[in-house]
Amino acid sequence: MSSSSAQGAAPPSGVVQSSALSFVATAQPTATADNVPGNSQEMDREEMGQADPLVPAGVAALCEACSRLYPDQPNPLQVTTRLKYWLGGHDPLDYISMYWNPGKPEEHILPHWHYVSFGLSDLHGDGRVHPRATSRDLPSGYGFELTMRLSAEAAAQPPLWPAALLQALARYVFTTGNKLCAGDHISWHRALDGAARARLRHLLVAAEPQLAPARGPYGTVTFLQVVGCTGRELKAAQRGSGFEVLKLIGEDPNCGGSWLVTRVARRSSARGVRVRAAAAPAAPAAPAPLAGVSARLRWQAWAPPVSEEQPSSPSHLPASVEQQIKETLQRGLTSMTDRSGPEGHMSTDSFEMSSMERALPQIPELMQGSWRGESDVEYLEGVHIVLNAEGASLLPLAINGRVSQGSHFTWRGCGCALTLLPAALPGAAASPARPYAALQSWLQVVIPKDLAEDMSKQVSRFTKLADSDSEPDSDDETQATEPPSLPITLTWPKHKLKITVVHDNEIL
Repeated sequence: MSSSSAQGAAPPSGVVQSSALSFVATAQPTATADNVPGNSQEMDREEMGQADPLVPAGVAALCEACSRLYPDQPNPLQVTTRLKYWLGGHDPLDYISMYWNPGKPEEHILPHWHYVSFGLSDLHGDGRVHPRATSRDLPSGYGFELTMRLSAEAAAQPPLWPAALLQALARYVFTTGNKLCAGDHISWHRALDGAARARLRHLLVAAEPQLAPARGPYGTVTFLQVVGCTGRELKAAQRGSGFEVLKLIGEDPNCGGSWLVTRVARRSSARGVRVRAAAAPAAPAAPAPLAGVSARLRWQAWAPPVSEEQPSSPSHLPASVEQQIKETLQRGLTSMTDRSGPEGHMSTDSFEMSSMERALPQIPELMQGSWRGESDVEYLEGVHIVLNAEGASLLPLAINGRVSQGSHFTWRGCGCALTLLPAALPGAAASPARPYAALQSWLQVVIPKDLAEDMSKQVSRFTKLADSDSEPDSDDETQATEPPSLPITLTWPKHKLKITVVHDNEIL
């Protein structure tokens, strides 16, 4: 759609009301419509006029970056919110622009709608949302904006659900302070467009193929593209590399082409992913690249099994301690975020349902924080760990692909973290002599060789725990086995270790 066609057609009307959106919602996010202007310079003019008679410099910089790609669309269709975030609104993104892109049919790149967010970077520069920039060479706000490319095969006008999805992702970033990176995967567990039979139920994060990083008045901005993926593609990203899966999707002509256009109508995973899934799994020759995920979890000190009651949550920590934990974990994570390229990449988690590919690559680096001294460590006689189903589904990978290969694996939840360690890892607080070390709400657990071998056998069936929405790649294909029913408890009395797997809502 050119700029003239955008102005000639009646635009959809609507403000994305995403207050009900969340990563753990039991229903598909919805959007109500009521005021989407067709001219970005005229939208919300009364409100912008009260705050600033001119277009905010950060907005202008992003518009300029988009205009270089779409010079014939100076006034794209745009979604906004009535109550802005800094005035108490629920939606962090001020605007989401929707451009028409003709694609490249000769390269199997379909015509599509290109959604671009405005608000993760600093749009105003006055501290109302993001801290004031100290240098134009530093990241603006969170340092990135999100995009999505949606095939226009069955959409004469851009649908609003991608805008609602981008708002949900932005809300996670603002809520947790964790950044998304290219190579991340996001377990969404719902059809992206709400269709009951849709196979695209998760997301990958890629570098935006056309919008180059921009240097605005308040810092630099990188564009990251979210890409719809199947359950099989998500598993491949979890067990291998998100970059490799994105490459396989881009090479399959049925998957949207090298620009990674999301085709919600596609019924199968990328061909390269299907071929690899059909091959017999080989014994790992090196540590799996996935070093951690975010999950719902809790843990407590070991107690002899005197009843069948559900384990209680650990005692609530004071707000000051919770803040120290968050800052220390975040320091360790963000220390790796500026490394470029797949080998130096560290992806972060996305709320309770997404991944960080190299979350804690160097345990010793984190140990330089405020809990370096032994007085900050509590050594436990035993532990009881409670995980949600998706977090537990990666226990086989954690044991076989990481711990048994001499590496560590981390689950990170809201305010707490769990790291499984091999028997010898320099710099860790836990050791074979004292295998359970609690650094405030970060639990380190050493898994000796004999325990790793037994755990490998016991948790092998856990790979099916996240299969409930991972549809097969053909309509006549059925899942070989049903996922285990929950709750499940495994106990290793010799090691005073217990692991319980429960539904998400039991860890709220």
